[in-house]
Parts: sequence; C-alpha cells; structure tokens
Amino acid sequence: MPVMLAFRCRVSLRSTLPLLIVPVVCLIATQARAQSREGESDDWQVMLGAGAIYTPDYEGSDEFELQPFPFISVAYRDIAYIRGPEIGVNLIRLQVSDDFSIKAGPFARFRRDRPEKRNADLRGLGDVDFAVELGGAVALEYKQAFVRVSLAKDVAGGHDGLVGEGEAGVRFNLSDTLIASASASASWADKDYMGTYFSVTAAQAARSGLPVYRAEAGLKDVGAGLNLSYMLGRNWMVTAIGGYSRLMGDAADAPLVVQRGSPDQWRGGLFLAYRF
Repeated sequence: MPVMLAFRCRVSLRSTLPLLIVPVVCLIATQARAQSREGESDDWQVMLGAGAIYTPDYEGSDEFELQPFPFISVAYRDIAYIRGPEIGVNLIRLQVSDDFSIKAGPFARFRRDRPEKRNADLRGLGDVDFAVELGGAVALEYKQAFVRVSLAKDVAGGHDGLVGEGEAGVRFNLSDTLIASASASASWADKDYMGTYFSVTAAQAARSGLPVYRAEAGLKDVGAGLNLSYMLGRNWMVTAIGGYSRLMGDAADAPLVVQRGSPDQWRGGLFLAYRF
C-alpha cells in the first residue's frame, strides 16, 4: 500500500536542513512502492539521490541558503526504516481493514547544530550543539490520507527538551506519472527547547545587544507543504517540494526573530532520485 511509507515519514517542511530530507525521501519511497513491478519483491526499498534545498539559515531567520545534499533511504517492509536524519521501527502494525491501518513505534532523529558563526544575526548568543531526539510516534492511515502524532526528547545535550508534532496529509495520483502530496502540521516545544533557540539570557543580551527574553513552553509553529513528483520510467523520478511555516507564541515574539529574523519560514527544493 503506497500510503504506508508516507505515513511514517514527515511530509511537512518546517525544520532545519537535515529534517527537510525526510519528507523528500518519504515521497520517493512512497512512489517507489506504488511503481513496483508485478511479482517483484518489495520487502527492501533502497533509494539514492541528490538535490538542493533553499531554506532559512536557522529557525527564525529571514536569510536563506541554498544547500546541495545527497541522501540515502533504506526501508525493510513496514517494519524498520532509515530516512535522512530519522531511524524508526514500527513495533505495532494493525491492519484494521483494507483501507485503514494503525502503526506505532520508537524513532530517533538528528537535529543539526547552530554555531554562532553561521550567521551574523547569531552573534553573542553562543553555539547550540546538535541534538539527538528519541521518542515515539502513532500514525493512522485511511486510503490516501494519514495522521501522525509524535513526541521526542533530546538526549545529546543540544536543547535537552521535548518536541511534539502533529501532522495530517493526503496523497493524490494526478496521472500515471505525476504524484502530489499535501500536508498541514503543527509542533509544540517545552521550555528547554524554546529557551535554547529563542530565549536571551542576561549574558547573551550583553554580548548580542538583544533584550533579555525568556521563552516558555507552547505552540512553536504551524505549517503546510506540497510535494510534486514526476516518474521518469520505473526507477528514476524528479521531485519538487515547497512549504511554509509560521512561528507562533513565544517563538514568534523572540527578539532574535522580531529584530533580526522573521516568523515566516519559506522553503523549497528540487532533487533527482533512483530506486534500486
């Protein structure tokens, strides 16, 4: 069932570059399964590709960067997967009916660091280390639609916080070779995450010139995304992705965002991939 793989993956476009790779390879893997040949074993799905992403320089930035990237996507049936920065296992797989399924299990996700030297707007705020987020997700799929809810905590000392995400989307077969995927999403973060990326301590205020600010837990952002993919035969495909997210609450009110950035976060990308 082609929707299965899309459901376990993040389709929205609302994070730093490594997290953007996941929706890209999710859509590829979905289409690869949809295009599998009759009688061909699809227990393993292996995808390789390359492309470029145009994304904010950091969360809350109004400056953008174009980054090329390679990626690898490996999945074994509907049990385990490695896609971009996310590794997951579906320990629970319930096929309620031909059209409806439930899946749940643990996952690990990498979130890139934010060094102060990345952008002049970060001056005086210090470096933020990379994060490794461990958590669990529950997903519901009905025909071409899906809903996914996840909660994960950083265990590597990057932000030490909890991040919760909710997402709903649908996939369309526009033709035999053109496939679209649309989604809406929202995320919540606790005070540790919000404090790491959006608060300004007294020491940081003295170094950066920004006012002291304390960001509390709450809704972090809402967003929407659209993916379009065109099949170039059985194995090759080209995909364009686009999305918008809006920082909310204390994240949107942070001095780093108000004075040096923007709550409006736009993203786009184009890539080519091959299915083995």
